[in-house]
Amino acid sequence: MLSVWLLTACGTASSTQQAFQATVPPTQAANAPVYTATPSLTPSFTPTITPTPTLTLTPTLTPTLTSTPTLTPSPTLTPSPVPTQPLWTLTPAVKDSVPAFINAPAVFQLAQGWSCEDFPCEDDLDGWMQRIRVPTGYTLEHVGKLPGQPMQITYGPDGRLYATVLENGTRNGAVYVMDSSGKSQRYSDDLVSPLGLAFQPGTDILYVTARTEIDNGGSLYRIPSGGGQAQPIITDLPCCFSLIDNQPDGLTFGPDGYLYMGVGSLTDHAESVNPIAKPFADIEPDEAAILRIQPHTGAVEVFAKGLRNPYDLSFDASGQLYATDNGLLSGPGDRIVAVQKDAHYGWPYWRARGCESCPLTPSKVTVSPDFLTLPDYTLPRGITVYTGSQFPSNLFGNLFVAFWNGTKDAQRIVRIDPNDPQLGQEGYTPQPFVTGLIRPVDVVVAPDGSLVIADFIYGHIWRVRYSS
Repeated sequence: MLSVWLLTACGTASSTQQAFQATVPPTQAANAPVYTATPSLTPSFTPTITPTPTLTLTPTLTPTLTSTPTLTPSPTLTPSPVPTQPLWTLTPAVKDSVPAFINAPAVFQLAQGWSCEDFPCEDDLDGWMQRIRVPTGYTLEHVGKLPGQPMQITYGPDGRLYATVLENGTRNGAVYVMDSSGKSQRYSDDLVSPLGLAFQPGTDILYVTARTEIDNGGSLYRIPSGGGQAQPIITDLPCCFSLIDNQPDGLTFGPDGYLYMGVGSLTDHAESVNPIAKPFADIEPDEAAILRIQPHTGAVEVFAKGLRNPYDLSFDASGQLYATDNGLLSGPGDRIVAVQKDAHYGWPYWRARGCESCPLTPSKVTVSPDFLTLPDYTLPRGITVYTGSQFPSNLFGNLFVAFWNGTKDAQRIVRIDPNDPQLGQEGYTPQPFVTGLIRPVDVVVAPDGSLVIADFIYGHIWRVRYSS
């Protein structure tokens, strides 16, 4: 998922609708985030000069030539430890001066009567443009269509849109890249269940989560500059609860230059495969957690625990990490978490959420609260924090979240203001920002500050701009 720490400057708001551009080339502006490199360590080589002794020749009665050999320094290299390549750290984006605008939420269109009954048909773009609704003051554009089902999207340093895509109705796929015309092509070789992706700051190296086999082997891959064969970095991460869920999930780079990854649980509620002998399954150290990874060495540490399936991650401008988490098969547990280091967010100890078959909370575990508890079966997927300058300034720092499931509270992109005094109170409802989608799976901030959305079913990519 695209980190909120951007390499490019965002565009400014305009009252005139701009011609559609899928991407905007990177630019430099005063308010653009700046990467600050940590100084590199340089190996030192100390030459040691070893003089060659002068030859002394004993004179004889027969005249002979006496030669003085030339001193040739013989450098001796003193080996120094090879330093780890330094990470790039990030300077956060700052709020621009675009005037604040209080917009009404997006409305809802009829759920029936479209070209394919409940929804427009796959290529009925006119129907989709009528069905998908955005708030007053915003406009909707069609970016393009991926050849499969997108899982997550991000923008690369070249300003193009990258996506993990499942192909041919299977769980196998690849990374694709979409250009400014909306055309896409394969960027990587085959991957099993590709999901999260993130570019390392200061580089065009792409990291991707996937599996080594369809039902085993959670993995982190690195795709080199220009694409091609994915290089395995870690291949023994916890995986997999099912064919379609709970594996290494979303990725994002933090302001510290480290890679953050969500990893799902291996069970639904720690159910045991042999309940007579053992009532509950053991929880692996890296399972149901958010991991922090040194991308150059592969060193892994657990950043936070107790998240059943942390699907996506995003940092705000102050360095706060947010995550979406999917609940139990029985419903409870859908939520958004404001992640703190070393915190435990409760899974699988969810008896307080109504899971009578879940284990009791150990006395040594202190459960941290949700940032926002969501209705059952919402299934939050992608999340991004708005740090662009194309939207009104009062939306800076707001969370945009993709609600996946086909319930009355989902199939939309919602907006959440972390400073809303009503947040968390009874009756609070996240504001509908984009409605009429089928299965919105991810949402990111584009380089120009617009909001870009991927819908899983037909692979459509949509853009929302502020226009007034």
